[in-house]
Amino acid sequence: MSHESSTSRSLYKLSLVTRPGIAIRLLDSSLSEIARGSGQLDTQLPEGLYLVRWNSAGHQSESMVRLDGRQEKTQLKFDPSEIESDVSSRQSSKPQTHALIDAVSDALTPSERTQDSSIVVIVTGENSLLENVADLRIRLYDRNDVAMRRDSAQSLNLDLLSNEKGYIYQVKPGRFHVGFRSILNERLGLIVPSLAGRKTVVFLKVKHTRLIVPDVERFVAEDSVGIDPAETIIVTVLGDEETYRMRERMRLAQLLIYDLANGTNSLTQDVVSVLDNPKTDPLLRFYGALVALSTLKRGESLQTPGESASVGSGADVLQRWGRRILDWIPNPAQPGIPADALAAHWELARAIPQTIIPDRFRSLPKRIESPPMLDCAWRWAIEESIARPTAVRGTALVAAATRSSGGTAAWLCWQLSASKARLRRSSATEDLPSLLDQVVAKLETVTGTASINRMADKMKLWSSDIQETALRALNLINNTDHRPMDTVGITDLAVSLGLPARQLTSRLDRFSKMLDAAVTHSSKEEQEDCSGLRPIDTAPALKRRVMYRDDLQRGRFGGKASLAGFRVSAEFSEGRSKNWVRIKLLVEGPGEDGEEVEFHLHDSFKPASVKRRFKRGVAKLLVSAWGGFTVGIWIPGPAIELELNLAALKTAPQIVQER
Repeated sequence: MSHESSTSRSLYKLSLVTRPGIAIRLLDSSLSEIARGSGQLDTQLPEGLYLVRWNSAGHQSESMVRLDGRQEKTQLKFDPSEIESDVSSRQSSKPQTHALIDAVSDALTPSERTQDSSIVVIVTGENSLLENVADLRIRLYDRNDVAMRRDSAQSLNLDLLSNEKGYIYQVKPGRFHVGFRSILNERLGLIVPSLAGRKTVVFLKVKHTRLIVPDVERFVAEDSVGIDPAETIIVTVLGDEETYRMRERMRLAQLLIYDLANGTNSLTQDVVSVLDNPKTDPLLRFYGALVALSTLKRGESLQTPGESASVGSGADVLQRWGRRILDWIPNPAQPGIPADALAAHWELARAIPQTIIPDRFRSLPKRIESPPMLDCAWRWAIEESIARPTAVRGTALVAAATRSSGGTAAWLCWQLSASKARLRRSSATEDLPSLLDQVVAKLETVTGTASINRMADKMKLWSSDIQETALRALNLINNTDHRPMDTVGITDLAVSLGLPARQLTSRLDRFSKMLDAAVTHSSKEEQEDCSGLRPIDTAPALKRRVMYRDDLQRGRFGGKASLAGFRVSAEFSEGRSKNWVRIKLLVEGPGEDGEEVEFHLHDSFKPASVKRRFKRGVAKLLVSAWGGFTVGIWIPGPAIELELNLAALKTAPQIVQER
């Protein structure tokens, strides 16, 4: 059968028409993009079935259109009211109604002093979902994880309905993070900036879903109510804006956040003209800069649909856009500006290096100390760390992001509890390419040259993070013609794993040592030191239903700290800094010397399960932690389960009790 190219087939005219500012994407039957535009899109296509996606203010609608040759021109019109909020109802299912936006706009007033700032959190959802808003555990924290004092919406004179809740935090300019229970029943964190003289408004949406969770030998369904992070919108205001400007700000913010989440580009001429205005919300302009950089990252042109081809060469257009992006990115050194701004500068230097002003670039901060607000900036920061490992500092919040972020695009959310375990420093002396080559060589020795299925069977014995590392490393090597790995390959691996350079080095170093233990058939004691090659899963409690997603062992090991002469306890001492605590876990009892004890820790520890042995009636484990968690103990010989909630101990330091 011969293949007939589309250029030799008859073409038929297709006209897609809607209101100005609404983005149009045209896709073929394989969902590959053919063309895009805004307001109106005219094209010629061969006979076939096509999908049209209309995007406005973060909402999407789809239409199908068939070109079959019955008429020379087919026109499809779209009524945007299908995806706009219902202005007559505050109970609308859309993310934010005009009436709610108007109420927030009317309640906000300018700050009395230019250095004053505040954060306003608005929570919306169905009445039944907000009956017990305390269960959502919404809190605002500073960079040291200290909860901020909040006032209710009444202090703002904010007129809210029963399906809306509001809180205001009077804070100094700086970086904060909001914590909340997500729709997946996990407590997540998200960076929220607070800028001098401005009010940051955070809109959160509550939703309901059904989760399937394991319980012993079966799966059960459970209801879950929480914040859907994908529907979050964050803007800043002075407090004196007209209501219609607040509406437009929200519409553009939703549009640009949608672009970042879905890999689209809504930077039409009318949107660009708004973002070019220095008086526009700096956060809105920054979203535009990130959309532009993301578009360049995908290898797409930034030339707007209505821009004349006579404006200059491709290099001229790129240079002009580089200056525009530089203007849209806020100063990373300004108090409150999120780490995204510094990551955006790094990405701009890679994408359009001729745009960078050397003196200005050298004056920028050299590293980020907290996670960015958006996941694209996190990827760019990881990429920078491959060239400069010091670009990302290993703070507790960064550790949490490396362990648990993902799945909440366009935002970078992480599990708050994932910061519990201290990041381990690697003892590796090799550079990343050499270390990766060593790991792959050892991996091939362990798995052999067997089929993929046999290799997969062996990998089932490994912990989940090691499985992921192994598969991605093998895939990377299979797609590379030479060794050692080059910077591009290492960067791809780091970004795919969500690990900055130092964390990637630590992961590969740990994996390498585990493989050494397997290759050399080391003793059981040596393998315990490299624990993690095979997960410790003999404890019956691990098959029981997880009751607390942020503290997995709580309620699964019987709830008793002592049983049948055995007892688990903890001793606390100061760590290397005031935010870290050293914890000595002790299991005492009539165990014989050499008898095994399993310590099951918080899942942020790698490995999360560790074996120790009784010696003179005591088994010990020393860890460093940022906050409290529940320890589960399993003693296989006498089949004893013990459980200790560190946060509930009166002898525990304040940071263990409260975090």
